[in-house]
Amino acid sequence: MDAIAAKDANGKLWLEITNLDPNQPVEIEASLAGIAPKSAAGETLTAPKVDSVNTFDAPNTVVPKAVSAKVQGGKLALKLEPKSVTIVSVEQ
Repeated sequence: MDAIAAKDANGKLWLEITNLDPNQPVEIEASLAGIAPKSAAGETLTAPKVDSVNTFDAPNTVVPKAVSAKVQGGKLALKLEPKSVTIVSVEQ
């Protein structure tokens, strides 16, 4: 797993989390110290294979999908699909 976090000019927290495992999903729980999170929403990008691509014949092989993230008790919990990149915005 790999992750980065940033705050935008409006104070919204953005997380990018990559599940490097090509076969196994990962459930994470991240502590959000220093902020009072109210909600989180995001999208994930994954595909059937690590080297999947969109083509003219199959334009929707790799498409973003909504991801369910829960915020409770100052923590963010979500499930990351295998071989995925997920972006989550956390509202304060």
